[in-house]
Order: sequence, then structure tokens, then C-alpha cells
Amino acid sequence: QSDPQNNITCAFMADETPLLARAALINNGRVRKKLLASHAITRLGTQAWLFIAPLVLVRFTPNSILGPAVWGMITMLVTAFFGPYVGKWADTASRERVITYGVLLQFIAVMGATAAIIATGTSAEKEDAAAANWSLLALFTAFGTVEKFGAMLSDVSVKREWTPQLFDGQDQQQVNSKMSQIDLATEVIGPFLAGLLITFGSLLPQESLGFLCDGNTFGFVVTGLLNTLSFIPQLALLRSIYQSHTALLQPIPAEECRDHSGPVPAGGAWATWMRHPAGLQFLSLSYALLYLTVLSPHGALLTGLLQLRDVPSWQLSLLRGAGAVLGIAGTMIRPGLGRCMGDRKADALGVVWLAAWVIVAMLSFQASNGDSAQALSPMLFLFMSAVCLARPGLYSFELGVLNQEQALVDKRHRSAVGAVDNALTSIASVVMYGSGMYWNSTENFDLLVRCSAFFVASGAATYVFWAILYKLKQHRHVDNEDSGHGHEHGHSHSHGSDEHTHHTHTLQMLEMKEAREDGSFLHEHIVYDPGACTIN
Repeated sequence: QSDPQNNITCAFMADETPLLARAALINNGRVRKKLLASHAITRLGTQAWLFIAPLVLVRFTPNSILGPAVWGMITMLVTAFFGPYVGKWADTASRERVITYGVLLQFIAVMGATAAIIATGTSAEKEDAAAANWSLLALFTAFGTVEKFGAMLSDVSVKREWTPQLFDGQDQQQVNSKMSQIDLATEVIGPFLAGLLITFGSLLPQESLGFLCDGNTFGFVVTGLLNTLSFIPQLALLRSIYQSHTALLQPIPAEECRDHSGPVPAGGAWATWMRHPAGLQFLSLSYALLYLTVLSPHGALLTGLLQLRDVPSWQLSLLRGAGAVLGIAGTMIRPGLGRCMGDRKADALGVVWLAAWVIVAMLSFQASNGDSAQALSPMLFLFMSAVCLARPGLYSFELGVLNQEQALVDKRHRSAVGAVDNALTSIASVVMYGSGMYWNSTENFDLLVRCSAFFVASGAATYVFWAILYKLKQHRHVDNEDSGHGHEHGHSHSHGSDEHTHHTHTLQMLEMKEAREDGSFLHEHIVYDPGACTIN
């Protein structure tokens, strides 16, 4: 059936049987448990690994945050450059192959990085320890880049492709919320367990550990090995879901959409993102700007800085844990706020809350620079508290953006758009890590904090402006045999402009229309309408 308005020619289902079969498969409780269990297992290992990474990197470049900065900048830069190409490939590849490649890449990378950690124990005894440390830093960074690609493949595929296909409506939003809560809960448990392993290793006598590692590296090595093992059940659970729901997890065949001049054009991932309607670019940029910050409880630069200021590792674990707990509160409050205020207003509140506390953190850090004492001074404690109190706003906003993009982005291009979003956040992280490389002394960290506050506030302003300029409009299409184009619009709202009468449709909207016997379906579009300075 051809839709002449957007020039898309799609081969739709001839009867309702496939739709009924899909209805029997989606929102399956067992599938939800498997998906969340696989996510929880791998995130627990990953969060423990991300906690020890900056602690390991500081050992490569003593008395400087240069190590974490080099590692972060290179891994993010490579991801930003190649990520969109990988995402575009993932849109057309077998979903099983995508997640298999993603998990295997992470497995190999963590194993290699763990071997590099073991080598740090022996390099300290060499005369050319500095050169050996730089070599190990290069090796650790190379494996970190591979791990980033694997994580991007598996995360984008599961969150952007699997979840919208396996669940819909409230079930889909609940799965998104549960995944966010798992991310944050593992930020508490993972670093806590890693901290216990590090402390336990430091108490063990050297002769009990053998030649592979000393007490200082025992916790790092065990954490790496446990993270490696977590990928096995993750892949097994995901493949089990794929085998039972293969029909729902197939890429859109090329022959179903012979002309892509509808909501997005044919071309690369960046072209898909750039020409997507509804101001998607501003939505993505508002989120990416939030990554131009060093003020994250689990950030490598902030962790390295606090360690250089003699904050104990157990207090660093508490910092990450407190940020995660408050983040969980944000994801739990977000659905209620959405029902009371509307989704877009709730997201605006979340990102403004984040910006406000980041500014408080900046002011308290500037005050803490006058403290002569090291470790946890009162002003440094206020700074760390403000960083944590910003997290409910961030994770509430992040959940809202994910929900909006799952509905907004054409399902033929979800992986491509998700990869571009990852590339944008990676570019933002590259800028921060590059700044950390240039201003790598603790005395210059205040400049990074001020820049962080500026860019986070800019991200909040960008989202608010997008929500004001692009309004959510609801209307119904009704087939009309007397109409020249085969349907007419019945609008539930009156608008100052008729530009929405020639809007484009995503593939999921066209499938909704085909599923209705009378060809009538009510749906929503986000259109440019700056007439009223409100958020709907």
C-alpha cells in the first residue's frame, strides 16, 4: 500500500493473523524477567569494573589524573568516530548476531585488561618503570576501546531495539524504568563489592597470593575475572529470548520499504539523525551536553582527583553509592511526575533540578580550595553531597528521553539514531577528558568544574527551548473514498498553522493504520509551533 504524502511504499500484512500472533507474544512476563536478569548480571560486573578502572589508571601516572584522562579521551574518541557506522550496520544485521558480537567483544577486552593489571605489579620493580607504565596504559586503553564497542552494541540493541519490539505501552515504560533502576542499584553494589575485594587483598600476606599479583592488585584482578564471568549468563539469557521470540526481533527487510524519503532518508547514521523530524537533534544535544562534565560520582576524573586529595577508597565507594541511590529515587518518582505534570514538563523539571545542584557543587568546590587540610573537609563534603543530589534530576531526565525517543524514532533506524546519541555523548566526554589531559593538575580542576556547570546549564536550557518550540499535537486519520489522497485529517486541536497536515509517518504509525479495519487511527506528532511559550 502506498502513502503518497510521504512517498513510502511498504508491504504490509494482508490480514490480522500476524498482528494477533504478535499480541500473544509481547509483554510476556517470563521474557521480562530474563531480560532484566541478563541486564542486572552484566551491569553488576560492569559497575564494579568501572569503579576500579580510574584507580588502576592513576597507578600508571602517579600524582596526576593524566592516566584517566588519556584512557577516557581515546576510548570515547574512537567510539564517537566509528559508533554511528556500527549502529547503522546493527539496524540491518541479525539481532542475535549483534548481541553475540557485543558480548564477546566485552569478554575479550576485560580479559585482556585484567592481564594488563597483573602486569602492573611486576612493572613497579623494574628500573624503567615509567616506560613500562606508559606501555601498560596504552594496552589498557586499547582493551578499553574494544570493551566500549561491545557495550555499545549490546546496550543499544537491547534498549533501542529489543525493548520496543517485545513490550508496548505501559509495559515498555516499566521495563525502561526497571533497567534504569538496575543500572543505579548496581552502581551501589558493584563498587561496594569491589571496595571490599581491594581492602581484603591489602590485608592478605604476599606469600598467600602467589606470583600473579600482590595485595595491591588482588582486588582489581578478582573484579576483572568476575566481570568476565558475568558475560556468560548474560549472553545465554539473551539468546534464549531471541530463540523464543525470533519473529519479533527481526530487522525490517529492505524490500518492505523501497523508498526511504519518508521520515528519514537513505544514507548513513548521521544523515538519518540530521534529517529526522520533530526537532530530534535538539533533544539529543540537550542530553549530550550533560556529558560535558566532570561532576559525576562515578567519573574517572573526579574519582582520581578525590583520591589525590587523600579521600579513602571506602568513602569513594559511598559517594558512588549515594549518587546511585538518589538516582534510583529519581527513576521511581519520574512516572508519578509524568502522570501529574505531563511527560515533557516532568523532564524539564528533572534537567533544571540537575543544573541547579551542579551550580551548588561548583560554588562549594571553589570554597573547598581554600581548605588547607586534605581528605574530607566540610566544604569538600558539601561539594560531594551536591554532586549526589543532582543525580535524581539526571536519571529522571535520562529515562524520559529514552521513552520519548523510543516512540519518536522510526523503528527502521533505532540503532542508527541510538549510535549517534552515543557518539554525541562520547564527543562530549572526549572534550572533558581532553581538558583533563591539558589541565591535569589538581590546582586546575576548578576550571573543569566551572566548565561543567556551564555546559550542564546549557543542556537544561536546550531541552526547555525544544519543549517550548516543538509542541505535541494529536489528531486522527480517517479514510475517505471521496478524498483525492485517500484520507482526511480530523484534528483534536486547532493549530495556528496547517504544516502538520503534510507530516510524515514512521513505519510504526503506518502499521497502526493498517491494523485498523476502517483505516482510522489516532496518533501524535511533535511539530514546530513557537506560537505559545508553554510546554505541553
